[in-house]
Amino acid sequence: MSATVHPFLGAAPPRLAPELDAINLRLAEIAGCAEPEPVAPEEAPPWALDMLALRFGLSPGERAAVLFAAASECCGQTAALVARIGSGPPTLGLAMRVCEGLDWAALRPDAALRRARLIALADVPGSGLSERPFRLDDNVLLFLNGCMQIAPELIAVSQPLPAGAQLATDAALVEAIACQCEGAGGKALDLPVIELVASARGDGVAHALAGLRAAGHGCLVVPLSRLPAEPEALVRLRDLWLRDALLYNLALVLVDDAPGTAALDPLVGGWAGPVALVTDTPRLELTPRRRFTIGHDRAQQRAAWQTALGEAGAAASPDMIDRLSHSFHLPAQVVAELAQSHGDAAPEALWAAARDAACPRDIGFVDRIAPVARASQLVLPDEAAATIATIIGAGRAHHRVVGEWGFGDTGVRGLGITALFAGESGTGKTMAAEAIAQALALDLYRVEVSAVVSKYIGETEKNLRRVFAAAEAGGGVLLFDEADTLFGKRSEVKDAHDRYANMEVGYLLQLMESYSGITILTTNIDDGLDTAFMRRLRFMVQFPLPGQAERQRIWEGIFPAATPTEGIDHAALGRLSLTGGNIRNIAIGASLRAAAAGAPVGMAHILDAARAELVKLGRPLSDIDQRSWG
Repeated sequence: MSATVHPFLGAAPPRLAPELDAINLRLAEIAGCAEPEPVAPEEAPPWALDMLALRFGLSPGERAAVLFAAASECCGQTAALVARIGSGPPTLGLAMRVCEGLDWAALRPDAALRRARLIALADVPGSGLSERPFRLDDNVLLFLNGCMQIAPELIAVSQPLPAGAQLATDAALVEAIACQCEGAGGKALDLPVIELVASARGDGVAHALAGLRAAGHGCLVVPLSRLPAEPEALVRLRDLWLRDALLYNLALVLVDDAPGTAALDPLVGGWAGPVALVTDTPRLELTPRRRFTIGHDRAQQRAAWQTALGEAGAAASPDMIDRLSHSFHLPAQVVAELAQSHGDAAPEALWAAARDAACPRDIGFVDRIAPVARASQLVLPDEAAATIATIIGAGRAHHRVVGEWGFGDTGVRGLGITALFAGESGTGKTMAAEAIAQALALDLYRVEVSAVVSKYIGETEKNLRRVFAAAEAGGGVLLFDEADTLFGKRSEVKDAHDRYANMEVGYLLQLMESYSGITILTTNIDDGLDTAFMRRLRFMVQFPLPGQAERQRIWEGIFPAATPTEGIDHAALGRLSLTGGNIRNIAIGASLRAAAAGAPVGMAHILDAARAELVKLGRPLSDIDQRSWG
């Protein structure tokens, strides 16, 4: 008879019939019946029991218990003897009588049989531990019979694996990851977690999968956001993973996909195989076996776009490929999908699709703003307007300077475009940032400074790293409103608070130095920033309070073309000393009043809205202003 071949373990060793004969003989003695016939070799449970016992480090008694449970379901003779002793499945007490070497220690919850969910215990109210029926877990029985079945609970929290042919990875980095995981199958690692820090998590997952597969492991990808919050459910999931990882030589790829997700402590202890954590910011509480950093490799991005679009697509818009690879950090499989779905469309449609795909969707303290304001709508002094135009031009040509002109080959520090917008509230700083993003067809990422700053040591740095990593991957314009609250001057160290505050400022300096995109800081007090930041700013724009001529121009363009107006005196309105933000508030307030009255917007509506706005500012309308409108 030819040797049986197990799909996971290879050729079969001798079958287990002699061992099962001993168990059946003991069952017959307990049942008080005649000695049973020897078990035919083909009726014995699958030989894969030997490998299962080896991988889980089972004692002889635990191994015998697994054989007994398997025979109770697979061997008719054993099942008949168990039925003569009791009316249902075998109990733990019966197993202890039948299986030599099986003792109470093997039945503890933290012992292999129960912790790894090799056996399933029936819950019988009022029964003691020895009276509880038990059987092999379904997945274990399937494994013994040559079938692969990962626990449904694990499948439910995992995400589909990308096709291997679509993964673009750094061969040297993949080899380094594989070296950290070789020989880890079937046993726990001393420090099981490999951390991959990548601004685009898709790249981190691609490298993790490639490295783990090169080391001979199958993989399961699980985002941390899908894990249960309840500790009991998390422990059960971990134990199921321990079992299935050992059964099928699997490795786990955890994706740190959202802030505030599960702590790693209950996850990294007791894993059976290598674990790779993919994150966009290092987990400070974790001491990994090895930490790898995956940067934005524009050459790889460009190659992925060229491959995906083909020669015809590349020839149709060569500059578009350079801009796409420079601005967005996308996994190769996403690039392929975008090229397939938008490759024949206009370049603007492909750009918009790539921009949407690269956008971070899980940064709680960043507001993604789809910009609508245009540079032509800004009412600024000539010098400020010229600087805004220069920033837009620099953004359009940045990929050429960094790539084609070789500045990117000299290092990554100091390549970004940084600007400070200084001026009182309402003078158009945020609108100017939006106009820059709109002109460059990029998203505006407005940072919620109050959410970034934390009183806990290390949390502010962690949040800031996440912000810059998201902006790096998404290719957007990064806006820190009222930056003086975050980028303030470093002070003399008088206590621990001063020391850590200065450390935060220093860390921010490092991030700004290495960030290659556009960063805009706005402040109401231009002398409130640290001098080190001032040295790193490429542009500085002053936003003064508008004069009468500028205010009149703002009034002339404040109402959309669809808004009905009647008898508006823009020259008179220009005499009101207001900022652009105040004027916009008044225009909206007047429009609401006119719409409620069913009339076009007129001076009376504007006067009423202006009075309400100026009262908020502590500045009631003067008699001269009111007479000039009559």
